[in-house]
Amino acid sequence: MSKGFSQKIPVLIASSLKPAKDARAFWRLGQTLRETNKYHLNFIGFSSKAVLNPQNDRFFISITNTKSRLERIVSIFRFFKYCLIVKPKILICCTWEYLIPAKILKSFLGFRIIYDVQENYPANLDLIPNRSTWKVKLAKWLIEKSEGIKGIDYYLLAEKCYQDEMPNKKPFIILENKYSGPKYLPKPPVVFKEKEVFEFLLTGTITPAYGTEEGIQFFLQVLERFPESKLRVFGHVTLEYFQKNLFDRYKNHPQISLELSPDPIPYTEVLDAIYKTDFLLLPYPNHKALAQKIPSKFFEAGALNTAVIIQENPTWTDFVSSHKMGLSVDFQNTQEAIKDFISGLDQDFFKVQNPEVFHWKAEGEKLLSVLDSLSS
Repeated sequence: MSKGFSQKIPVLIASSLKPAKDARAFWRLGQTLRETNKYHLNFIGFSSKAVLNPQNDRFFISITNTKSRLERIVSIFRFFKYCLIVKPKILICCTWEYLIPAKILKSFLGFRIIYDVQENYPANLDLIPNRSTWKVKLAKWLIEKSEGIKGIDYYLLAEKCYQDEMPNKKPFIILENKYSGPKYLPKPPVVFKEKEVFEFLLTGTITPAYGTEEGIQFFLQVLERFPESKLRVFGHVTLEYFQKNLFDRYKNHPQISLELSPDPIPYTEVLDAIYKTDFLLLPYPNHKALAQKIPSKFFEAGALNTAVIIQENPTWTDFVSSHKMGLSVDFQNTQEAIKDFISGLDQDFFKVQNPEVFHWKAEGEKLLSVLDSLSS
């Protein structure tokens, strides 16, 4: 090992169910730290096979099967093992399951703990359909006990609304999920006037909670006016019954392509799909767990100049309309939604370029200031 390499500050960025090359952990947090050449980066995350990496980063696999409850338990012991191997100076926990083990190890290894709060996990439990009340209560209790431990040195909040939803998480800094990924060729302002064939995309986590069915029904209405259009449903399905339901209903539809996986889709493949489509459908419902958030897909579509169609909501509508990046419709009322879609085709999207709104650079600078203060 070279002297320069050995002098780098070891950082461990750890998640249990998120991919080893997760959009936030690897592409946002990791990329920012890598560019400084001050940190030796180590990642823990899900992967069903060995992780290829051209950098000097190290990857450790938390689990290989996201459906296995046994592996989720085993991943805790793997976490202990990997921490003892890396001996990090800074540990960034991207999942609540690792917080209590991190607290235990902190006394022995002396690292600083940063908790990257990517979700309001207790609120998200209310999005899961048909889950028994006692299981929800138990899960919320476990999360609250884990997130409430003493010894967390800093919190990274992925949404502005979290500072109000989680007032006890201090000190904190807000790092929104803005775009940090591969560079694509710039696209010109998007013009759809007189276009008769459109390509639509539903991607990311494919679940009833995110309005997948409403998005498909909207597309079926689009076909009545634009019959040669196509919809690609491409993503990670966490609920087996829902995947079966989608295949049973739409696998033989000539203009709906179902590309569904039980495991997370590589981030670069999701970005490629967003870049190539005409419209990214974002039919998130106005649920209290979602309504105040700005999902990462907004930033990714904005950075890639891909128009979006979102559910009407003051937070989302203001964001999308102010940046001329798409349309707001009511996915619960498909007849009116189609009218709004057709009338909206007359406008030009992304006519005014404002890339700093969508890109991670400023967020990365805030992250570096936190790590500088903790590692000095």
